Amino acid sequence: MKRLSEHLGAVLSGRYVLLDLVGQGGSGVVYLGRDLSLGRKVAVKLLHEGLSADASFIRRFHAEAKAAASLNHPSIVRVFDWGEAEGSPFLVFEFLSGGTLRRYLDDGHVLSISQAARVASEIAQALAYAHTRGYVHRDIKPSNLLFDEEGRIRIADFGIARALSEAAWTEPVGSVMGTARYASPEQALGGATNQAGDMYSFALVVVEAVTGKLPFASDTTVATLMARTTGDLEVPEELGPLRTLVEGFSKLDPSARLSASRVADELALLVRTLPVPESIDVRYFELSPTGGDPVTQVGPVSPATYAGPSANGSVVSNANILGAQPPKVPFDQDDLHHREREVPIPVDNTTVLRAPEPTALGAQDGGGLRADSVGAAPDEGALLAEPKSRLPAVMRSLVAKVVIAVVAVAIIAGGAFFVLQGTGTVIVPNLIGQSRSSAVSALGEAGAGLGKITYANDPSIPQGSVLSESPKPGASVSKHGAVSLVISLGPPEVAVPNVVGDQILGASYSISEAHLVPKVTEKYSETVPSGAIISQTPLVGKFAQGSVVTLSESKGPAPRVVPNLVGTTSSGASAQLAALGLSVTQTQQYSDTVAVGQVISQSVPSGSSVPRGSTIGIVVSEGPHMVTVPNLQYMTLAEAEAALQNIGLTVGSITGPQNYGVVLKQNPAAGSSLHYGLSVDLYVV
Repeated sequence: MKRLSEHLGAVLSGRYVLLDLVGQGGSGVVYLGRDLSLGRKVAVKLLHEGLSADASFIRRFHAEAKAAASLNHPSIVRVFDWGEAEGSPFLVFEFLSGGTLRRYLDDGHVLSISQAARVASEIAQALAYAHTRGYVHRDIKPSNLLFDEEGRIRIADFGIARALSEAAWTEPVGSVMGTARYASPEQALGGATNQAGDMYSFALVVVEAVTGKLPFASDTTVATLMARTTGDLEVPEELGPLRTLVEGFSKLDPSARLSASRVADELALLVRTLPVPESIDVRYFELSPTGGDPVTQVGPVSPATYAGPSANGSVVSNANILGAQPPKVPFDQDDLHHREREVPIPVDNTTVLRAPEPTALGAQDGGGLRADSVGAAPDEGALLAEPKSRLPAVMRSLVAKVVIAVVAVAIIAGGAFFVLQGTGTVIVPNLIGQSRSSAVSALGEAGAGLGKITYANDPSIPQGSVLSESPKPGASVSKHGAVSLVISLGPPEVAVPNVVGDQILGASYSISEAHLVPKVTEKYSETVPSGAIISQTPLVGKFAQGSVVTLSESKGPAPRVVPNLVGTTSSGASAQLAALGLSVTQTQQYSDTVAVGQVISQSVPSGSSVPRGSTIGIVVSEGPHMVTVPNLQYMTLAEAEAALQNIGLTVGSITGPQNYGVVLKQNPAAGSSLHYGLSVDLYVV
């Protein structure tokens, strides 16, 4: 088996080169990679090699990866590609830089109420998006929650948990405990995992993020699981305004838990009432000096003051991080050993006023000062060489210019003093998500002025609401200072792909890739195969991102309702079944009550539904069962009895000797038609 660093430099599927080790967890190892086709950095997760021998896992893995790739939400880590290489299945994710919530908590940090509300809101929105489309994560935990470079949270590993749970292969020792710590009560009891299970795990994560302690945590896995099967989660008072809401989606009874959509709506309202949260001081992934083992070095940094690795060069575990370099650290394949960092220069809100630079005497050119003489020392020889007749004019001009400059400086300085000393500063309010009119009113109430208004598309902010503001919320500006707003135009318009005739999985993927929402309805079709798209609405045109595209999926031919065939003629019954697309088989049967050629019974009861092409059996009457009486004259009594038995008749009354003699007469006479099973009387001598 290769060491982890020996994979570095490998190219997967001829496209993804592995550049550095990011970390490893229970299901596999994560590498920093580069997509050679698109030139972008990606996170490549190599699952453990033992999984490649499990054929059922590979099938499930491909199906789940394809489904996960169709999820398109700003709070869900995007899956770009998947495949197998060097005996290991792999996934290609977008590359994030802020590390995991697990690492943040392990570093001794917790989230404030405002931070937790914002993070929980982003998670809830992602779960609501996935749950309404029928997806369940099954493994919500801090190590599957990643920060981007701006401290926003995203959910990773959608679908992978299900594939791993159904694999015959067993994960390394210790990996199961990580998941079990966040399992719902129904999971602990061996029940099925559903959307309500995701919400319970989500509640555990929120509590731990604020308090630093996982509810029900015990010394053993079994004790941890069993503790949460006895009652509702007791949410600590430290969660403040979050407490009641978290209690709502952490009930012991799954059916009593709030849905992700409901929680997302409640959190959106709550976030508006809380103070603007401070930015989360996340850790950024940093390329290791060797590009391989040991585990990558990282250091705590702030997005606003990032200036390189920590001074002590401490080594910190990066397990389960899908990260990327901070945006202020330029990195390319060609500069692995020559990385630069831009260090922002701190500034305060003081306005610096500078007086005009001194100018050289005699540097006039066409009535103006020459640019190359500004700030130069006067040429004393040239000045003394000036004709005496010109000296007074020059001096007068110089004095006039100096006076004008001094007055201008005084006016500017006085105005600046008035601005800085006379009005004070105000705090920019948080206007994100508010309507334009509400935002303007809020600015006035806060003592700030309205600056430039621009417009931009955004899929997450409703049309007409504030998308962003400058300066940012919480910043200080002078009283009545201008705050510029960007108003959302709503989602941008995208072209609707034509997926008519495609299979439902591929069609849904195409619609999602176009940033539209597929809504599937089912319909029977006599011509379109089951699982294929019959029609879509809209079919063509451009619509806003997030618009719903209704797909009509074929369920195949409609089932046929079997008619009542009893009493009809065999030909009539066959014609009815053929018109319905059904086949028929016939058998014959004697009947004393049903006329010859009519249907006595059918194999499938009338009113039943059967698939098109099914075969229905019918029984057709041959009428009563009649036989011809044989000629028994001159037969012995024993011979006559045997002859009758052979054709289904019996001996009736015997006139004459009962045990010997020959038949002289019979009734009915020979050649008569007699019903099967009846008897013939004999006259014996």
